Amino acid sequence: MKIWWQSSTMIHTKELTGYREALTKHLNSVKRADTEIAVNGVDRGSLDLHYNFTVALNSFAPGGVLNKMVQADREGYDAAAIGCFLDPALQEAREITNIPILGLAETSMHMACMLGTRFSGIAFSDKQAQYYDAVARRYGLEDRAVPFASLGIDLTEVQQGFSDPGRMIDLFRKCLKQLANSGAEVILPACACVNTIVVNEKITEMEGMLILDINALLLKITEAMVDFYKLTGVSRSRKLLYQKPMKEGLKQILQLYNFK
Repeated sequence: MKIWWQSSTMIHTKELTGYREALTKHLNSVKRADTEIAVNGVDRGSLDLHYNFTVALNSFAPGGVLNKMVQADREGYDAAAIGCFLDPALQEAREITNIPILGLAETSMHMACMLGTRFSGIAFSDKQAQYYDAVARRYGLEDRAVPFASLGIDLTEVQQGFSDPGRMIDLFRKCLKQLANSGAEVILPACACVNTIVVNEKITEMEGMLILDINALLLKITEAMVDFYKLTGVSRSRKLLYQKPMKEGLKQILQLYNFK
């Protein structure tokens, strides 16, 4: 089984070495023995992912997340996992590819609803916390979601947690205390980077709240969907939301936008 793991960052740069190495080690520790994981990033992209316009550019520019999902499909991967809680280009990628594609937020939010009555999460910035509240509404889970908390830092600061996790973990525990009386039973570290650091620090529970390892969850659900797809042929409905352009029309459109 070959799975394409897609970051919304330039994960292969020196700046993100700590994240890349820790994430790769963790994914390889939880994968099935017959699974091969290719960890990929965008060709160019800013770490200012608390801004919507940056997310859009990282997602849809040539060499961005959507382009990479097309590449994964063309290169014969069995599935793709978008390892970013923003779920960048998820709907668009499902529309124009055939392989199962899973997103970090959609997968973990729905699983959280199976593990407790209500869930919440901890974003790295205030703006993203507000965005994730809207994501929960978009997925129809508003009644199950508690407003997300925030570490109050940016993604560049998060990277420092791979060499010196003290400050970020202190902020994370402070957010957990804020959420303790919120009614949430399951907490999502709402960023693949943050989740990786939390996993390294072995934080799994606080005051009865489950701290979900969303990276491991995304990988295992992706593996399961590959099995399900091979057994049943079911990937997604093509009736409306994921209706796909005709092959020649799609090829022309991708060429128009300089997609590889």
